[in-house]
Amino acid sequence: MTGSDYWETVNYHILPHWMKRVSKPKHWIKNTYTKIFYGKPYDYKVEYAVVHGKLHINYWRKRSTENPIAEHKSKSTPVLFYLLIIIVLAGIGFIWYNNSDLINSAQSSIIPSPTIIAAAPSLSPTPLQTIRSTPIPTTPNINFKQSPKTTSYSYISKGNHGIISFTTYGGLADHFSKEDHSYYHDFEKETIMELLKNDNQDEYLQPLIETIKKKSNNPDDQAKIAISLVQYIPYNWNAYYGVSKGWYYPYETLYNNKGVCADKSLLLAYLLNQLGYDTIIFEFSDHMAVGVKSSSNYDFYDSGYAFIETTRPTIITYIPDTYYGGFTITPNPNIIHLNGGKNSLDVSQEYRDATRLKQLEAMGEVLDQTNYYDWARISNYYDLQYDS
Repeated sequence: MTGSDYWETVNYHILPHWMKRVSKPKHWIKNTYTKIFYGKPYDYKVEYAVVHGKLHINYWRKRSTENPIAEHKSKSTPVLFYLLIIIVLAGIGFIWYNNSDLINSAQSSIIPSPTIIAAAPSLSPTPLQTIRSTPIPTTPNINFKQSPKTTSYSYISKGNHGIISFTTYGGLADHFSKEDHSYYHDFEKETIMELLKNDNQDEYLQPLIETIKKKSNNPDDQAKIAISLVQYIPYNWNAYYGVSKGWYYPYETLYNNKGVCADKSLLLAYLLNQLGYDTIIFEFSDHMAVGVKSSSNYDFYDSGYAFIETTRPTIITYIPDTYYGGFTITPNPNIIHLNGGKNSLDVSQEYRDATRLKQLEAMGEVLDQTNYYDWARISNYYDLQYDS
């Protein structure tokens, strides 16, 4: 192997400025891949690797092989050129300043100063001229209220079905779709929190929060309505089988009225947090769910938070044995904590019903009359047979 073919590992802090700039990923990284950036005196190779949901970037360099492809390096103006311009401008200013002094001294030697022969006449004051400033043009606000769409969102509360009609706007959804969902250093701060913390999103979703609050005076009932509403949103099977462009803002998921587990979990976490509940996100290797603060008697693996499945109507604290494709829930997910909410949710009834449902499912497909009645009661109360 020749010296020109040898790649040596380098740290980020010794990279040149142009390399730090162009090597940042411009899109959501899903799979591991490498990319080469050509420059002088070194070419650089970068590996983008996603491990357990976190982006790792590794760098190598080798002596430039005079490759004609200068893929990303931008040409910079030499510093000496800027220094030369500054010196020239300084020289011009110096000459102009000295010449003006010479002119003034010449004029003072030729033209004598006037002699005052009388008192200056009294001048009547004249009103100050009103200065009218031209207003600075302001950039008009973007019209987010284009393409309104009113959707009826279903939910179930204490065995009773309900509907919340809410209008979303294509203008704001399109605005969010153009936002960069990628991250460079911190996955949680640069992606998750960016999706959940947005002033425009807060403004346009506040009416939905208020509508949910009007459905009940009990804060716990309000939270359970929000949970059910998100669970009823259809699952986006096209995104599941296809190549996803990345995650959606909660507002986008509402506007699209569909989403995968991550989209629906982000939406539910947002709504619960806005309703005042201490909320977290459970991030597994191939799945995402929501946790809400609860009694330690009902929490998920001593986390202090009750498990909430968002993909379809499911009892709070109920954990499916297996998911589509054979995925199973593990006890050690990555936990992302949302800031703001402080309330805990009483899920004692849900926990009892979820435990009983597990017992009934373990009995097999054929149940006696008593157990079948119990299964039907729980199933109907939470609408577990709903199929989107």
